[in-house]
Amino acid sequence: MSAVAGTAAAVQELDGDQLAALDACVVAALALSSTEGEAHRRMRLLMECHGRYVRSFGVLEQAPSYAVFARRLRGSRVADLLPGRPQGSVLGELWLLDDDGMPSSALHRLAVEASEHGHQAPGIGADIRHLHSLLRAVGVLPVSTGLSRISGETVQHAVFRALRAAGFEAYTRGREAMVRTPVLTRRVLSRNAALVELGAYTGISPTRQFGGLWAACPMCRWTMRATYRADGVVDLECEDERHGLLGARYWAEPTAAEGWRLAPCGELRSVPELLPVEGYVALPYALWLWVTLPGLLEVELRDRLVALGAEVRLWPFGDAYDLHVGRPGLSRAWRVDVKTWADPYGLAQKLREDPEGSGELCFVVPEHLRGYLPLLRRVVRGSGARVLTDADLVAEVEGA
Repeated sequence: MSAVAGTAAAVQELDGDQLAALDACVVAALALSSTEGEAHRRMRLLMECHGRYVRSFGVLEQAPSYAVFARRLRGSRVADLLPGRPQGSVLGELWLLDDDGMPSSALHRLAVEASEHGHQAPGIGADIRHLHSLLRAVGVLPVSTGLSRISGETVQHAVFRALRAAGFEAYTRGREAMVRTPVLTRRVLSRNAALVELGAYTGISPTRQFGGLWAACPMCRWTMRATYRADGVVDLECEDERHGLLGARYWAEPTAAEGWRLAPCGELRSVPELLPVEGYVALPYALWLWVTLPGLLEVELRDRLVALGAEVRLWPFGDAYDLHVGRPGLSRAWRVDVKTWADPYGLAQKLREDPEGSGELCFVVPEHLRGYLPLLRRVVRGSGARVLTDADLVAEVEGA
């Protein structure tokens, strides 16, 4: 079971002081692990974070000094950094920075899901500000509203609604591009009027480039995170925890003759091409997380079900749900909404907004999130909707 995928649910269980402390820790960890910008600005941001962190502890619990605060950000479990140390949470399984100060796969996720001040941080802050501008442009957020606690459902709905305004063909083409090509050349992007109007793509983040270059994850084709080490070597890894575990991990070192040499660290022995940052644009982190990743599972599910003889329509009614599945000769149909994260709040929001009612709606999560089924099923209890894994759905359709 992926602990990172459960951060949205875990954050909802925190009280106000714990949320404030988490926000301070996330932004401080981003500042500590970044070389972007001027050092004195990062130090000022760190001191501001420590001030907010101290205030979150109130008068009944002793807050650590700045030196202890900065030291604990490396290698400490997230739950252990918070007032009251919440028990039984996936935050007890995650850390922000490893012992060497390198960012974890949870850090950027928490920056968009739980941070009130993530837009101030170096690196991911640019992605958050871009997303905030996009959501304001499509009328989802008032100008004065912060980005904290914006759910994946909200982002998906806003983006897909804006694409639908250009017509169903433009909607389908734009959504498919965001799934299959989360990085585009500026020239290719210019040919898709709906995506240009939406403004979803932006320059490649400094956190995912090095020496004017970037590399795509072989699995999702998005930009891999680039982390400089003290010896000048750059670690490259997909932001998706599972992709990294499956082998989307590399290291790059500068060479006098060849520029940069890229070598694999994981099971994948093929090496992606290093491409220039100039001339390319990419989806920001949140759109990759909430549009590209679930979209890849949607397309994969369609292909698996079609291979079984099922009749499948992908994105049949805009963003009402993702797959309409039937079997020849059967009256039964499956309305499938794919989720690649475990967010009870987002699930409840989806149930409220479903224009056809929630009866017979199937929320499908990837098999590696099976451990979250009991939590998600409690949310949909009594609604007529169901929650199952992709493997469960395939078996059910095959056996119908």
